[in-house]
Amino acid sequence: MSAFELIVAALATWQIVEIWHHSLLFADWRSITEMWDNKLGELLGCPWCLSVWVGFLCCGALRLTSFELIGPCVEIVLYGFAASRLANLCNDLFKSYCRTPKVTVDFDSITTEATEENE
Repeated sequence: MSAFELIVAALATWQIVEIWHHSLLFADWRSITEMWDNKLGELLGCPWCLSVWVGFLCCGALRLTSFELIGPCVEIVLYGFAASRLANLCNDLFKSYCRTPKVTVDFDSITTEATEENE
């Protein structure tokens, strides 16, 4: 496995675990699996535990695509997850430099005006 494939697998693993644990997309499924009183329920409820097994699957899938044992679609999906995680990471790191408009509110002036009206 090349260093590039390892980075792709790591980023894809990170994104898959984040999506499972934090997205609204899987909220219903998460609430169901949280009620399971078995090892699978524990695994799906622990991001650290889950990342080990998702990492094995991602690395294995990338290795199998290099031997042409599974199709390139799996590789594209993993690259997509990795690119998404990298984009999210960059957004977090460079938030102060992003051109997204920022809303600023001067709360002191709002409270002062409201206080003057009440007096």
